[in-house]
Order: sequence, then C-alpha cells, then structure tokens
Amino acid sequence: MINEVLHSRLIAFALGAWMVYCGSIGAYDGALFIPFIYGLLLLLNHMDQKKSIGEGSSNAQNK
Repeated sequence: MINEVLHSRLIAFALGAWMVYCGSIGAYDGALFIPFIYGLLLLLNHMDQKKSIGEGSSNAQNK
C-alpha cells in the first residue's frame, strides 16, 4: 500500500504544485519541508525492501 502511495504521480504532482506555490510566495521552508519528508519516506521504504530481499536470499543460501 505505502509503495503505491509513494510512487503515485498524483502525489508527485501535488508536491510539485506545493513547491511552486510556496516558492512563489517566498515560504521556502514550506517548499522544502514536505518534499524532505517524502524523500525520507522513499529512503526508508527502499531500505526496508532491500532488507527484506537480503533476508530472503540469505535464507535460501543457508538451506
């Protein structure tokens, strides 16, 4: 579920629109805060997938 949300084009469009809006009114902290959180979620999701793939392959090699 979280993977579909993180890779959604609608979410990416909304974040881009938010960055443009915040940048146009000069609120650069708002323009960077939400994409930073989004990027952090992507990184954590990637690390979790990598960990689960690594555990699966190591179990196959040990048997």
